[in-house]
Amino acid sequence: MSTGARKRSGKKKTTAAGSPTTLTLIIILITVLALAMFYFFYFDQKPKERTTSKPALVTPAKKPAPATQNFLNGTWVSSNDGRILEIHGDRFTLELPSVSDHKITKGTLRISGNTVTIRYTGARDKCSSQAGIYTLHKGEKSIRFSVKKDVCAGRKQIFSATWEKF
Repeated sequence: MSTGARKRSGKKKTTAAGSPTTLTLIIILITVLALAMFYFFYFDQKPKERTTSKPALVTPAKKPAPATQNFLNGTWVSSNDGRILEIHGDRFTLELPSVSDHKITKGTLRISGNTVTIRYTGARDKCSSQAGIYTLHKGEKSIRFSVKKDVCAGRKQIFSATWEKF
């Protein structure tokens, strides 16, 4: 045998898969996946499906809101320009979902019969000084406001559209 040649042994070198570091990483990965699955299966349920050991709190009975107000509560989408109108009680949020001009306007609604008084409440809104008065027309799954009196041209244009229930 020459001095430069080495004799190979019959044993193969162990791969990195058998090292303790790789085994630890695999265990951590499996643990994270198990926790993620638990989170999505448990917390992704509707609130009524969850069970808790706490007793339900009893709240005093509230006076029901007028039928018109209940009908308006929820999210409405303008068939005119895609604006989103969210109504909760006597308050609303109006949002223009646009990449270039994302604008949110807040305000209040006062309803008397089929007459609706709309007032913007933001200090920076051009139309917050005076309210607009509209007639409410209800469809099966839509509403429309027709102008009775409003000096704000922008609000007139926005609210004169047909709004579809979302």
